[in-house]
Amino acid sequence: MHSNSQQPEKPDSSYDAIIVGGGIQGSGCAQALAARGFSVLLLEKNKLGTGTSRRSSKLIHGGLRYLETAQFTLVRKSLNERALLCELAPELVELKPFYLPIYKGYRVGPLKMWAGLALYSLLGSLRRDARFKRVPKAQWASLPGLKQQGLRCVYQYYDAQTDDQLLTRAVARSAQGLGAQIYEAATFHKATQADDGMVDVSYSQQAEPGDAAAGGQSVDRTARCKLLINAAGPWVAAVQEKMPFAMQGPDIALVQGAHIELDKPISEGIFYVESPDDARAVFIMPWQGRTMVGTTERRHQGDPADSRASDDEVAYLQRTLLHYFPDYQGKLVDQWAGLRVLPQPELHAAAAKRPFSRQARDTVVHCDNDDAPRAISLYGGKLTAYRVTARKVMRLASKTLGEGERDIDTDSLPLMRE
Repeated sequence: MHSNSQQPEKPDSSYDAIIVGGGIQGSGCAQALAARGFSVLLLEKNKLGTGTSRRSSKLIHGGLRYLETAQFTLVRKSLNERALLCELAPELVELKPFYLPIYKGYRVGPLKMWAGLALYSLLGSLRRDARFKRVPKAQWASLPGLKQQGLRCVYQYYDAQTDDQLLTRAVARSAQGLGAQIYEAATFHKATQADDGMVDVSYSQQAEPGDAAAGGQSVDRTARCKLLINAAGPWVAAVQEKMPFAMQGPDIALVQGAHIELDKPISEGIFYVESPDDARAVFIMPWQGRTMVGTTERRHQGDPADSRASDDEVAYLQRTLLHYFPDYQGKLVDQWAGLRVLPQPELHAAAAKRPFSRQARDTVVHCDNDDAPRAISLYGGKLTAYRVTARKVMRLASKTLGEGERDIDTDSLPLMRE
């Protein structure tokens, strides 16, 4: 996708909304606002979908593991969104069989897992894509390379897989088609509220090739808006500090999730297993002719741009893979990590091994004024539920921007692969 190269007609262009951050959340908000006829400018400091939105586990899933922490509303929303995204983006979101092997000594036994899958199916309105089954023992040998020793039962259900960066860019293209301006290589600097209630935003943008006046350097620009949306992902707190008129958001932890890729595929299905180290959920899945394994959860300190898979995390994921597929011969070819934005955990002894396991995973939508917001900031957010977040933002935005000049339903807008 190419960024929109049109420049504002005058230095102080005015928009209904300016969005900082071109990941899936920012792109989703741009689409929702533009669909209502609002003028939108989205600023992305790099390229669309190159931050956390391309470092996820590549899953559009209902969040089966969130049932354990009673996040039923999040699961129901996610399952509904998964079903809709399979319809809107069939080239980008593909339903896949997931296998849940249950071994002796597992933290979650067969009966508890059956109950969780039954509830998962109910929250998915018993749709065909929300159903599950128990794999007969006679078929276990057909699960390629899976360790049979200590295996008590295997369940199979469905969730979906996507290319997270391509999905983000498809949403952004949809927003552009609805009239949103999207600038890549555009760095947000500061926002202040003017006496007339408008928000003044300063940013710099990399000059277009051939712009002799800029000499190839970035150009400082300004724009005004009625509403500023901070969708900067792991950089949300840093952007919030540059919005002095808006109160600071909640205390957060940046939690790193590492993934590894190995050169040989295992199967067409995805395996959902417990780590032998700490019983965390780990996915072993096919990815572009390879095998991907993820993820970890460890606190990240410092610049989000410095997030890297550590040697310990790589070894942890390799141990998990070989624990369940002891004969696998693939070689490590890539490793990477993304960051989740989570509320600060209340640490206690029982959570020593999995300190973030009970943290809420829903998006926190924080605004400066519930009655007529001028700034909305997004803390956290799931790839699967980006449209849910955009609808929340839209409801808040309408208090400031009004109802909009049109009402295009994003539920009916297809998302196409590049």
